[in-house]
Amino acid sequence: MNAFLKTFSAAACTALLLTACGGGNDDDPTPSDQPGVLTVSNATVSGLNGVYGDGTINLTDVDKKNPVGSSPEVCTFRFDGAKKVGSSDQASGDVRYQPNAGNLYIAFLTFSQREFSATDWSDTTVSRDSNQVRLLSKTLTATDGSGDRITVSGIVPMRGNRPSGC
Repeated sequence: MNAFLKTFSAAACTALLLTACGGGNDDDPTPSDQPGVLTVSNATVSGLNGVYGDGTINLTDVDKKNPVGSSPEVCTFRFDGAKKVGSSDQASGDVRYQPNAGNLYIAFLTFSQREFSATDWSDTTVSRDSNQVRLLSKTLTATDGSGDRITVSGIVPMRGNRPSGC
């Protein structure tokens, strides 16, 4: 019985510590009540053009992260569930911006299982007041080295309960 209590006690302490430090899986987007829409145009890849976001978008919380050996500190969140109108295809993304910055630091957006990004995000907007990230005619290049390109315009919502500066 003593061994059982030690094992139970250790498991309970571990669970308590994980809860206290915000442990758990925040990496999977969950349903939100916030709509978002992204329009893809000028795609060099057949079938990617269209409107993604026929309802609300799934979101993670916005976290402030500064990984060891990495710079700069970023506010980060993910989204998915942006369904393409008239199709079963979806869009998702990993969005990162610096605290108190007005534009994105970097983002990886996936449309129909193809990931795209850019080297310069200075022409995007992080609007904390309206809980949105805005893109206007943003040209993105496929991350697989193929050179495929798309142009994206639209709004990605973000949750309102964000860390300071995010």
